[in-house]
Amino acid sequence: MGKFEPPQKASPPAYMVSFCDMMTLILTFFILLVSMSQKQQVGLMAAGLGSFIVAVKSHGLNGVLTGQEKADVFQYVRRKFNVPYDVEEDRLTDVADASNLELIRTRLLHALEPHSELHYPAVVEFDDGSALIGEKGTSYLDLLAPSLQPKHRQTLLIEGHANDAGPEFGGNNRQLATARAILIKGYLVEKYGFAPERVEARAWHQEVPTGGQKNQSVDIRLLTPGAETADN
Repeated sequence: MGKFEPPQKASPPAYMVSFCDMMTLILTFFILLVSMSQKQQVGLMAAGLGSFIVAVKSHGLNGVLTGQEKADVFQYVRRKFNVPYDVEEDRLTDVADASNLELIRTRLLHALEPHSELHYPAVVEFDDGSALIGEKGTSYLDLLAPSLQPKHRQTLLIEGHANDAGPEFGGNNRQLATARAILIKGYLVEKYGFAPERVEARAWHQEVPTGGQKNQSVDIRLLTPGAETADN
């Protein structure tokens, strides 16, 4: 009886060795540049490392990672370096995103014309200083999702509120409110396939005084053009 020989495991392709060496050299070169810089900023290190991780995960190809996944990478790295939250909208916007944003601006201009809207106040409530959605919030969103889906010529506005920003967001309520709105948009786009160009996530420029009460929710409005607008 012959000696049993376990099957050999498939080895990674040969090019992976060179690829890993190249990635290591690029990261080393980046760290060297930062260390030699006259202006030492932890934020620059965090931003560069976030870009590096995104490039590795997406193999440098657009469309492999969604905008929300890229944002999650950047914010994770910033938390590791204890750097205040940054929405990073400018860095995450590519050509396709810019086109979508222009469509959103056009739709928002139409929204100022005669229209009807369905208002869903306080769809999700957040914990103090948090931009993470809980199980209760996701359950309610799952229940509302079919009625929130924007159809032809409709625009879904997601408006974040915050007057409870803590150290993680540098005490900036607008950044926290924006992060909350972006999170809800990402959830609806990723799980239910909402068209990103029909969904606008934003924060109020300044919160209305609430008499000392905390405002840590997200409102949703579904805008439908009026008859006069729809005919044009």
